[in-house]
Amino acid sequence: MLQAVQPWDITKGTNFYFTYTGHRQALKNHLFITDVKTGEIAYSFEWSSFEKTHPIAPNVLVNGKEYKAKLRVKFADGSYSEFSNEITFRTFATPVLDIISIDGQGYVYNRDVTFVAVYSQKDSEKVKTYKFSLFNESEDLIKHYPVREHSVGAELSELIKDLEKSKGYFIECSIETVNGMTYTHRERFIPMYLVPAVNGVILTENDEDEGFVRIKANLKQIVGNQIRPKPPAKLVKYDGTDNDDDDYDSDNYDYIDNEWIIIPKDKPLMFHGLEMNRASDFVMKIWCKNLPNDKMFVEISPIENQGIGIQLWKYADRIVVVKEYKNITSRHRSNILVLPNNASYMVYLKVIEHRIDVSVQIL
Repeated sequence: MLQAVQPWDITKGTNFYFTYTGHRQALKNHLFITDVKTGEIAYSFEWSSFEKTHPIAPNVLVNGKEYKAKLRVKFADGSYSEFSNEITFRTFATPVLDIISIDGQGYVYNRDVTFVAVYSQKDSEKVKTYKFSLFNESEDLIKHYPVREHSVGAELSELIKDLEKSKGYFIECSIETVNGMTYTHRERFIPMYLVPAVNGVILTENDEDEGFVRIKANLKQIVGNQIRPKPPAKLVKYDGTDNDDDDYDSDNYDYIDNEWIIIPKDKPLMFHGLEMNRASDFVMKIWCKNLPNDKMFVEISPIENQGIGIQLWKYADRIVVVKEYKNITSRHRSNILVLPNNASYMVYLKVIEHRIDVSVQIL
């Protein structure tokens, strides 16, 4: 009897296993594979072994196809047994999973983080279920999160709470496709955030007329609310074929090598409802590469045009922050350094009331 085979990537090869309970000694086994769609013979080979297995070398078959397989054993006198039961299996290219909630340096910036994984697969194989798991720095399991059904257009996401600052973790995303292919991706990260706290300022006043001391307490709370785009941008490739479904529409951004996102001029990436809209002071950092010179690359606009917007301009040797109010323009310059086109660099911005500090660091 030939055992069932899970979908696999033909570039890695696999093994077929079978059971034989006959009394005659089998010296070889013959595996016969055909293409389900065309009926053509894709593989026919005799393997010499006393083990009840038949290995398939890499790149013998083709990814993205469905096959049928059957097997028979060869005896010492050169005769064969009857063919076994026939099984059906599929081949797929290995999926790509990228956990986009972790920045390029392996950090997240909150105690509670919604981890989002972006999935792509060359043969358009769709996700059926997914599950996130959290591990400590030694890769010992902390928690398995529930297995979730995946619907068209939805994110692969999970909210992970109570992460400890400066402690190393691993986050893992496991998926199963509609045709039974499984894949797992794991990434290391470190949480870095402001610990939520309440600070107090106590003032005392001596009331001579009433004969007592008045105590005033002013509280200031620091919170670390997660900032996410609303709605989140889909980072999936649109190739214009008939196989595309609701996951692939013209509003999505193209990406290169599962790393670089292309943001064209006619489709700017916009974030709404950022937490910094609720206060005059905020800090932010922006990872940059290949920005054109003498052009604005980020604009931070208050909601409904209330307040003063902030523009970030890139020049050959500096970043300039521009604020305009009526007929007055203020410019805040970063440190001076050459910004090579192919180099990655981080722009750090600190806004305190009307003062702006901006600096650049090449990564």
